[in-house]
Amino acid sequence: MTFGLRSLAFVAELIHPPVQHEAANLQRLHGQLFGDAGSSYRDFRVVQGGCQLSNATGGLPGSPVSLVNVLADRVQVREEQTGVSREDFEARLVGFATKALEQLSMNMFMVQQFAVRAVLNPHANEDSRAFLLNHVMGLDDDQLGGFENTPNLAGLRLSFPPSADHQGVFNARLESFSQDNRSVFLENVGTFGRPVTLNGDLADQLTTRFGATYDFLQNRLVDFVDRFDVEGF
Repeated sequence: MTFGLRSLAFVAELIHPPVQHEAANLQRLHGQLFGDAGSSYRDFRVVQGGCQLSNATGGLPGSPVSLVNVLADRVQVREEQTGVSREDFEARLVGFATKALEQLSMNMFMVQQFAVRAVLNPHANEDSRAFLLNHVMGLDDDQLGGFENTPNLAGLRLSFPPSADHQGVFNARLESFSQDNRSVFLENVGTFGRPVTLNGDLADQLTTRFGATYDFLQNRLVDFVDRFDVEGF
């Protein structure tokens, strides 16, 4: 069955050995990014241990976020409800990570963690809570009768070890979406423990690992939901 999968957020967190950032280096990084259309951030502000670079966003439902946090032991790239595509996020991530290693006092990202979040609408039930409880988990009204009220949120969490297809640990969530009970919220967080350096084909490694996290959600999690999206299941 075909779903209208809608991406909500792409997040990358790159962990590096702790450093004390110099203000001049942070400002130089912002200047270089500002001149790159693919990874530009307009606003710069100092935060504890580093800085935050961001773009003002608007015109979309919710609270769009486009920013980078540069901290003492990690950097975080976030695009939430900005409408950015997978390919554009990968380009932004690679552009930022490359310039960060060039301009700041660090030489590797020891651990990389990526999060992909999306929603879809199942066809078998207009209430995603009922879909998850009854169709996916196989619980009926009698089994849920011990509760006084219908839960506001229903879902499950799954954790997967590395496999032949990827080298990451995947932690997945499937839940009813609090902002719209018709939608199922999907999240996959991929954690990869092999270091990434400028001399180690950074672009290929980051895009491959983010891509594996994205593909697991788009293919494996969506297929899992599809198996239960049958009328009268």
